[in-house]
Amino acid sequence: MKRAILLSLGVCLSFPALFAQTSDIILFSDAGEKFTLAIDGSVVNEQPAARVVARGVRNATPLLVVQFADAGIPSLKQNGWMEPGMEYTLRITTNKKGVRVLRMQGQAPLGTTADNPAEKPAPANFRDDAPASTEAVAPAVTPAVASEVVATDPVTGQTIQQTTTVTTTDGTPGGNVSFNVDVNGVGMNMTIHDGMTGSTTTTTTTTTTQQTTTRITEPAAPAPVVTDEPVVAATGCGSPMSAADFAEAKASIGSKGFDETKLTLAKQIAGSNCLSTAQVVAVMGLFGFEDSKLDFAKFAYDHVADRGNYYKVNDAFSFSGSVDELNDYIQGR
Repeated sequence: MKRAILLSLGVCLSFPALFAQTSDIILFSDAGEKFTLAIDGSVVNEQPAARVVARGVRNATPLLVVQFADAGIPSLKQNGWMEPGMEYTLRITTNKKGVRVLRMQGQAPLGTTADNPAEKPAPANFRDDAPASTEAVAPAVTPAVASEVVATDPVTGQTIQQTTTVTTTDGTPGGNVSFNVDVNGVGMNMTIHDGMTGSTTTTTTTTTTQQTTTRITEPAAPAPVVTDEPVVAATGCGSPMSAADFAEAKASIGSKGFDETKLTLAKQIAGSNCLSTAQVVAVMGLFGFEDSKLDFAKFAYDHVADRGNYYKVNDAFSFSGSVDELNDYIQGR
């Protein structure tokens, strides 16, 4: 009897461990295209849908096969790495070449992502404003303005005197326009006084010009200044960080708890230093999200010494779509 109780207790305790050894996959289409999903040869949904949830995936490197309901769209086949005990959200999108690919949207512990997003609550305590009343006031009459300007051209020595007189007369206020508007119980009254029945503007300009002759001698052009500034090679930024400095920087990045904080610190370090391709790959290994790896790989391209070896960063990605997007970014520069 005692042995049976211990056996039952062991079975119960093993259930959480078995649950922790699985992962969930949520896959959806950006364009709303319906599809069926098969994981390691097992079909998840018989009826095509635009969003599919696969629970209890035991394989850490499952093979995902997406078959679209539209026969004209090629199917997708891609391997992924899924850490047990996590829930992964992937999306089907179109890259710059017009080809549909799988992209990692995010990851979270099992059971923390809702099946459907919550609806936005309706605004509370909403009250309409009181009806507005607008009255336009007729403009004032503008008096005559006279101005005189005397100036000397510093180059030619020419003296210019200009006198300008402007007289503006506005008409007297005319008729009034009144109207009422009622929209869904909200009323608005408006009265406009028309004061623009007439307008006359007179402008008089007098210009006096005195011509003088001035000889101008242009200074000789300065001799070019030669500096000893270092020239940065087009293929890289120079010498990468030393092993000791990089180890300290990598430890500082890895100590952060969130990918966003890690990415910010990694960009700060790469932006003020020069890295090697191997060092870029090592930093990418500290991120948990595919988008963070791709973002840093794009940024670090301008701060790497051996660009000829930059193809090696492709091994740090989990999805081939990220490799294509990085290549498009580099080729488009």
